[in-house]
Amino acid sequence: MYRTWSGLSLFLLIQCVGSVSATECPQDLRRANAPATPELSRPDGHRASPLFMWRYRKSTGELYLVGSIHALNATLRTLPDRLESAFQQSTHLAVEVDITSPNLLNPTWVTEHLLLPNNSRLRSLLNDTRRNRLSCLLPQLNINYESLGRFKPSLVAMQISRARLNSLGYYANWGMEQQFLRRAGRREVLELESAEEQLLLIANTTVDVQLELFDESLIGHKEFSAEFVALMSAWLSGNDESLIQLLRDRDHHSADYRDFQDRLINQRNIRFAQKIETFLATPGTYFVLVGAAHLVGPRGLVHLLDARGHKGHRVFSRDRIDP
Repeated sequence: MYRTWSGLSLFLLIQCVGSVSATECPQDLRRANAPATPELSRPDGHRASPLFMWRYRKSTGELYLVGSIHALNATLRTLPDRLESAFQQSTHLAVEVDITSPNLLNPTWVTEHLLLPNNSRLRSLLNDTRRNRLSCLLPQLNINYESLGRFKPSLVAMQISRARLNSLGYYANWGMEQQFLRRAGRREVLELESAEEQLLLIANTTVDVQLELFDESLIGHKEFSAEFVALMSAWLSGNDESLIQLLRDRDHHSADYRDFQDRLINQRNIRFAQKIETFLATPGTYFVLVGAAHLVGPRGLVHLLDARGHKGHRVFSRDRIDP
């Protein structure tokens, strides 16, 4: 999901730059408009509801494909029993990126790929409107402007979105990946891609697309909260169609932005499906976590695997998960 990208820490190689200030915050970013912890729409606990989990049986074990949320709050840290049961049976844990791996990113690599070139500064790319909105929002999120100085706009957008989720009580260390990685035990941990591959998708796009991502991170408080509540409610209820509608391209996005979204979701889905096929051909029980957005729609992983002859069974909240 766009605003719940993985919580890789980007406060590396901090560079000092001048600060910016605003004479008056835009109305939609004033503190009075900052919502409290959003109220989610939850499914009826007395009825069976679909989970974002599919079960694939194979001759040498099983594979559970799970649509993950990368950041959760305290009330959602306890995951559905069927997820826990599937994980307990697993011999392998697969995630997009193992962010608990030591030496996740090389500082030299960060300098080369994530920072603006030639000692450029973020502020040089921002018009007055963007500077004004940024300078209003950062103090509310306890982010120091100087810490963002040389990062590319797309990476700043990631950090802002993560901080906004934190302000609503949602944290990456409570997210599904980190929960299961902490409990991996003797399971083999596998990655669908590297941290470098994931970040290059964000960092290597054009400046214009990066500024579109940047603008998305600076939307008003109520709009950000409403969009996040809708996404989370769709996930909680297992509502594929709602999630597809929320992720659909908006008319105001450029063609280049839509190409970026295609690379971010659809083209990665093809690579993920190829990797998952190797798991299906290998002995063991695999518990595979990917962002929920990767599962849905005609170009989602469930459809891709089905087209390759791998028929999965959707798991519901009252299904039995027996060995």
